[in-house]
Amino acid sequence: MFFLTYLRRELRQRTRQAVFIALGLAVGVGLVITVTAASAGVRQAQAKVLHSLYGIGTDVTVAAPAPKRPPKKGTGGLSFKPGAATRYEDILQPPTDLGEMDAATVARIARLHGVAAAAGGLSLVDQQFTVPSRDQLKGRPLPPSALIPNTFAINGVDVAHTGLGPYGSGTLTAGRSLAASDAAANVAVVDATYAANHRLQVGSTVYAGGMAFKVVGIVRQQQGGDDVYVPLARAQAMSVNTPSDLRGKVNQIYVAAAGASSVPALRDAISALLPDSTVTTSGSLASAVSGSLANASRLADDLGRWTAVAALLAAFGVAALLTMAAVTRRTAEFGTLRALGWSGRRVIAQIMGESFVTGVLGAVAGVALGFGGAGLIRLFAPSLSATVAQNPGSAQGPGLDDPARTVDLHLTAPVTLSVVLVSVALALAGGLLAGSLGGWLATRLRPAEALRRVR
Repeated sequence: MFFLTYLRRELRQRTRQAVFIALGLAVGVGLVITVTAASAGVRQAQAKVLHSLYGIGTDVTVAAPAPKRPPKKGTGGLSFKPGAATRYEDILQPPTDLGEMDAATVARIARLHGVAAAAGGLSLVDQQFTVPSRDQLKGRPLPPSALIPNTFAINGVDVAHTGLGPYGSGTLTAGRSLAASDAAANVAVVDATYAANHRLQVGSTVYAGGMAFKVVGIVRQQQGGDDVYVPLARAQAMSVNTPSDLRGKVNQIYVAAAGASSVPALRDAISALLPDSTVTTSGSLASAVSGSLANASRLADDLGRWTAVAALLAAFGVAALLTMAAVTRRTAEFGTLRALGWSGRRVIAQIMGESFVTGVLGAVAGVALGFGGAGLIRLFAPSLSATVAQNPGSAQGPGLDDPARTVDLHLTAPVTLSVVLVSVALALAGGLLAGSLGGWLATRLRPAEALRRVR
């Protein structure tokens, strides 16, 4: 009881000093929380971009090298003679930068150690020509617009693993997603932008690869991806004007690792199994992200981290120096207590108690400052842009968008419970460090010297 009474009296008498030390610790702790929150926000933004490219559950992507074949040009000998009804003529080809693999390769990869799931995908580019009917033409010649194709990207999705690959990053806005029961059905999920441009909705019919598909859902991709998603088996069955037989083929394999730590070993195992293939991980894809998001990432990782460390060390140093200076000014007090029978351990406990309370005050104020700093980042941070290469599993070909895309993102600054707990521990550690140095100095005082200073 006497310990607490004496502690409260001393803190009350030295309020200005205690507040000054607590504020120093609070600034250091607040900077640590703010910088950590900003770094977490940048990592979340990068993950958001990569998920839209890569699929939320995908850790490794495998692609076969592209064969040396010239892309098809022109109409490929298609018939544009008007008929009784409007019809669609298609030229279908895989992306120019991807080759085909046997679908059995998916099962070989799935058997590797550290693989949680593996799924094949088939990306295709469809150049679709619309041939009007005789009634629409009414004897007029075929208009030049009929020779300008509607080019769009098709993605064959493994309906047993819809969370892997680009399809898994979309957000369903209408209808339903593809299901395992759709493996042999002519159903499709359409990108929201493509649906709006072509006036498609749930229940509409979309023509792709010479087949008619019923639209069962509409998804919105954060970064833009393929236009029409169909079951993998139906994409493999498309055979209109294709350079090769697509049955039993995939041109992309998406792999989910059993754990994040197993990704490097899994990448090496797949490279050994398929030495000619390109094996990409989320880490290697992240290195290809450029723009202000990449600059913010480097700034948060380098300058921000060291600024927080320097501020924290400075706060610890100031707290230690001020505590030692206070002990020096209280030489007569501590020496007198020693003369009255206080042991050195009891004096140290008294100083450590005062420093601990100061550290608690600094921790509380630091957490408040940290949340305030994170809130300011969320409120005033400018939009960031990330320029990323198109997902190698997304179709690329004539008439499609540039494979390099720019995504605009708003930076967040999440503060987690673990960061708060670590910051509180740092503030308490700073206070205890200052108290231990002050206690060490106090134990060096001799009662006789203290009594000579008493007036």
